[in-house]
Amino acid sequence: MTIKEFYDFIGEDYDDVIGRLRAESRVYKYVMKYPDDKNFDLLISSMKEKNYSDAFRAAHTVKGTALNFSFNSFAAVASEITEKLRNFEDTAAIEADTDLDGLIAQASEKYEKIISGIKQIDPIEQ
Repeated sequence: MTIKEFYDFIGEDYDDVIGRLRAESRVYKYVMKYPDDKNFDLLISSMKEKNYSDAFRAAHTVKGTALNFSFNSFAAVASEITEKLRNFEDTAAIEADTDLDGLIAQASEKYEKIISGIKQIDPIEQ
C-alpha cells in the first residue's frame, strides 16, 4: 500500500497532508513513526484509572497530532473527548456523561484502523 492508498484506506484527504508536509517522503517518514506515539494508550489507561487530568492532556495531544497528520475524523472524535474532559476536576460530571464511553469506543476504532493501515504501507527508499 502506498501513502496515498493508506489515506484512502482510512478515509482521509491525502492532498491535505501533502499541502501541510509538502513531500510524500516527509509524510511517509512521520506516518511511520505515528505508532510510537503513546498518547492514545495514555488516554485509554488514564480513563480506566479515572485520572481525568492525564486523560484530558492525552486527548488534547491526540487531537493535535491527528490534525497534523490530517487524520481529521479521528481528530474530530478526539476533540469531542477533549471537550468532555476539559473540566477534569469535575469527576462526577465526567462519570455521568453517557456519551463519553461511546466516543472512546469510536476513537479506538479509528485509531486501530490507522495503525492497521500503517502496517500495510510498503516501505519506500529514502
